[in-house]
Amino acid sequence: MTESLRIEDLAPLGDGISPSEKGRIYVDRTLPGDVVTARVHKAGGMLRGDLLAVVEPSPHRVQAPCAHYDICGGCTLQHASEAFYRDWKTGVVRTALARQGLAPELWHDPVFLPAATRRRATFAAVRKKDRVTLGYFRRRSHAVADIASCLTADPALMALRDKLSRPLAPLLTEKPADIFIQMVGGGAEVVITGPLGRKGVPDLQVYEAAAEIAHGLGINRIAWRAREQDAPDVLLEVTPLIAMFGALSVALPPLAFLQPTKAGEDALAAAVMAALPASGTFADLFAGCGTFTGPMLARGSVDAFENAALAVRALDKAKGTAPVTAVRRDLFRDPVEGKRYDAVVFDPPRLGAEAQSKALAVSDVPRVVGVSCNPVTFARDARILVEGGYRLESVRVVDQFIWSHHVELVGVFSR
Repeated sequence: MTESLRIEDLAPLGDGISPSEKGRIYVDRTLPGDVVTARVHKAGGMLRGDLLAVVEPSPHRVQAPCAHYDICGGCTLQHASEAFYRDWKTGVVRTALARQGLAPELWHDPVFLPAATRRRATFAAVRKKDRVTLGYFRRRSHAVADIASCLTADPALMALRDKLSRPLAPLLTEKPADIFIQMVGGGAEVVITGPLGRKGVPDLQVYEAAAEIAHGLGINRIAWRAREQDAPDVLLEVTPLIAMFGALSVALPPLAFLQPTKAGEDALAAAVMAALPASGTFADLFAGCGTFTGPMLARGSVDAFENAALAVRALDKAKGTAPVTAVRRDLFRDPVEGKRYDAVVFDPPRLGAEAQSKALAVSDVPRVVGVSCNPVTFARDARILVEGGYRLESVRVVDQFIWSHHVELVGVFSR
């Protein structure tokens, strides 16, 4: 059914909200103040409107800068003015905290990072005969849009993506696959997810083609996994992929989690370090491969807790001016008590750190620094810490997912 809708608000995922007698209608790529026509339908237990036309544009609406904006499923907010976008991003964090009855004593100036800085991306790969299309899924669709350029990605990443299209054909079947590319310190890795070769798994031809690609394009490592939940198998590693975290040199395992931009990593690390004492004994929880562990080592000893076995192994072998104590531990089931530390840093996945926050709330750690990519779960965990006797001293918003609804933050707590 086609309806005329007035958009009055934005949802946390960046879609516009139009109230109606039937309930809220969510319309992608709209802004408060827009009057639009949309095809309204039920999807996933909610009312959605497929945008047909903007009848009266919002005063916050601008022309999206990307030529692929109408077909690509990536960016959600390129049509918003910079001022509106920045206010909305910080507002998402403020609202999440307010719903838990929280407000920091200090809001640091937010950090907004520019376009063309993303160093990791996953492309959908579709092969037809000897041609491979590497693109992004269209919005709310399984169709792949052939994207010749991407304003969010590092140009070096897109250049490698362009060079990969033809040589990937001998590896792939005609079933869809995902191609993950990550650029680190001048090096690169590629991880393929999906069937390969004649029988869906790597064979001699696949290994030979992988070697030709790696050497021909200067790729450090090519790995493969059949499904997203599988651990990747290395097809060929020419040289290790090295990341520097402070003075700590880490040989990254395949598909290692890194912050999506180097500038974002630096901004988050700087915010963490500014909150820590000049010296002491520290814990880095959900440490990954050492994003914060490395810089923290300049201030004292660090126990790095992480559940991913390959990340723990990488930290064990890391080289730097001070040794790392890396501990494999499932912090969701077995949180750290924290009684021996001068400060604790935690950076959990989007699920947050509820169990770990409860353990810290009854500890005597004088300072806790939380890093989060999900304001809602951060606010829940912050409420737990505050109820345990901590003060929420400050919050800094860091936006390294330009034009998306994603936002990160650093919160500082003290006894």
